[in-house]
Amino acid sequence: MPDTRTAEPRTRDLPEHVTTPLLTLITARSMDEDYAHVARKKAAAGVAPATATRSRPHWASLVAIGVLGVLAAVVAAQTDREAAVTELSRAALIEQIDARRAEVRDLQHGVADLTRSNAAAASKGVTVQSQLDDLETRVRRAELWTGYTPVHGPGVRITVDNRPGVDVNGEIRDEDLAVLVDGLFQAGAEAIAINDQRINALGGIRNTSRAIHVNGRPVNAPYVVSVIGDNKTLQARLLESSEGQEWFALVNGLGFVYTPQNVDDIRLPAAPERPLRGVIEDDVDPDGTPGGGTTAP
Repeated sequence: MPDTRTAEPRTRDLPEHVTTPLLTLITARSMDEDYAHVARKKAAAGVAPATATRSRPHWASLVAIGVLGVLAAVVAAQTDREAAVTELSRAALIEQIDARRAEVRDLQHGVADLTRSNAAAASKGVTVQSQLDDLETRVRRAELWTGYTPVHGPGVRITVDNRPGVDVNGEIRDEDLAVLVDGLFQAGAEAIAINDQRINALGGIRNTSRAIHVNGRPVNAPYVVSVIGDNKTLQARLLESSEGQEWFALVNGLGFVYTPQNVDDIRLPAAPERPLRGVIEDDVDPDGTPGGGTTAP
C-alpha cells in the first residue's frame, strides 16, 4: 500500500537568514551594522568597550537609590505627622465654629427679645405720652378755672368808683363787688381780676374797716375789674342775669361810677397759691389708705 502522507518541509536545516522574515532581517542587520560602526569609532578613539563599563558596579546609582528611599521614608513620616496635626486643627476649627454658631444663636435670641421689649416699651410710651398729654390738658383747664395760671384774651374792662363826695355809708363795699363778680361769671366770664388780683375759689373779697381786700391784699378805688370773655355778648348777658340786675340797682341807687370798655386782649396774672388745710382725698380713708374716704371741711 502506497504512503499517502505528505512529507513535512525540512526547514530546520535552512540558514537563519532564509527562515527569518525579510522585514525583521533588514531591521536586525541594519541595527547590527550601526552598532558595529559605533564600536569601530569608539575603538579608534580609544574608548573602552561598553561591556567593561557594564561590568563595574554602579555605586553612585545605589547611593542615589538609597538616598531617595530615605527621603521617601522621611516624607512619608512627615506626611503622617502633618496629617495628624491637620486633623487636630480641623477638629479644633470645627469646635470653634460650633461654639461661635451657638453664640450667634444666643445673640440672635437676645436681639429678638430686645426688639420685642423695645416695641412693647414704645407702645407703652405712646400710651403714657397720650395719658400725659391728657393730664396736661386737664391741668391747664384746671389752672384756667382755678386761676393758677396767667391768661389773656378778649374781654371787658370795667372801672368802678365811688360817687364824688359820698360819705362812708355810700362807698363801695366788698359785697357790692362780689355781686358784680358773680354776675360777670353768670354772664359767661372765663377769668376775672380786680386791680390785678385774680379771683378764684380760694381767694375772696373781704372788707377790713373801710378797706377792701382781694386775696388778702388791700385794693383801693377806683376798682378796675378786668374780665376775659366774649366782649360782644358779655355786657348784654350781664344785664340779663339776676346778679347783674342787682348790681345795676346799686349803681343807680348809690350813684356808683360805672365805666365799661371792650378790649381785644386783656392779660390777667395768676392767683397766688395757697396750701390746702384739712382736706382729705375723696377716695382715701382718714388714715391714708385708699377707699372710702370723705372730704373734710
